[in-house]
Amino acid sequence: MKRGIVRKEKILVGGKEIEVDTFDATIILGSGKELESIDELLTQEEVEKAIQEALKEIEAIAQKYPDKVKNIWYCYEVGKVLQFVDAEGFTDRKGLIWRRMAYDLRPDLFGGKTKDWEEARRYPQIMYYLGKQMAENIKRASFRQWYEILKFKRIYKGKDDKLLEQILSECESRKLSIVQLSRRIKELQASKSKVK
Repeated sequence: MKRGIVRKEKILVGGKEIEVDTFDATIILGSGKELESIDELLTQEEVEKAIQEALKEIEAIAQKYPDKVKNIWYCYEVGKVLQFVDAEGFTDRKGLIWRRMAYDLRPDLFGGKTKDWEEARRYPQIMYYLGKQMAENIKRASFRQWYEILKFKRIYKGKDDKLLEQILSECESRKLSIVQLSRRIKELQASKSKVK
């Protein structure tokens, strides 16, 4: 059985094609997995409800930031709201939730419409990891720098606070470009690996 949430599907109604939301869970009677399928369908309904509630909060945040695209504080505040995936136990469905929010429902709250859903998931993912950072660290790097920093697993998983501190210090003092920053993070990670 697929483990999705809601997706868009086009159907014909009275000879007219319309787009509707559908769940990915299916129930096949006589399969012996009816209860599992029903549980999955109920979980998908819970996820959809949580998404709708989070979107209301994010919409309220967006009202404070007319120029929200790549605004670090907007992204941080939204990232705090996106922590619902952990609180509600939906961590294993993050990618699907990001897709639903940023591609299907409200791309305007997540950087705008993108060509594909894979690309659309990146923006809320960065916001989510940004929301896990300490508020006093947010201003130490630009949105683009944070976007680069949070691509590195050891940092976004919170496994190396010393590395993050060193990177943020360099962002403040050296005004690194994105290419320089990426190179520098890799150098610092490599030097830490040699020390171990």
